Amino acid sequence: MTAKEIATIAEELDCGMVCFYHRATGTIESYPDPNDIYFDPEPWQDIIDTIEAREDEYDKFEKMNSSEAFRVMEGFAASLTDAAFQESLEEVLANRKPFQHFKALVDASAYRQNWFDYKQNAYIAYVKDQL
Repeated sequence: MTAKEIATIAEELDCGMVCFYHRATGTIESYPDPNDIYFDPEPWQDIIDTIEAREDEYDKFEKMNSSEAFRVMEGFAASLTDAAFQESLEEVLANRKPFQHFKALVDASAYRQNWFDYKQNAYIAYVKDQL
């Protein structure tokens, strides 16, 4: 699997998709997580049927669970050299609704792109671990 394919899978997972890599052709297929309460299988049924019919030909990749995603946020906070912002992130991570407050704090900061880059690299590592 190429670095570009791994990055594509990482991006799809970050968007909440379940991803499949067809080993013979190198194609990547994905669809929204069927466990999501808003999942509507109808627009994705052809892809789902194709993958289910040839399940043994695909490698499946799933998004991070909430504890894994939380550890990524903790890692990002720990990686910062701005002690004040780092402390702010650690505070929101220690309180209620950490995902929501972390996102709001990062989105309103100068570190927004740093977060996206950090998270993308974490997802790439996550995909590589699943290989």
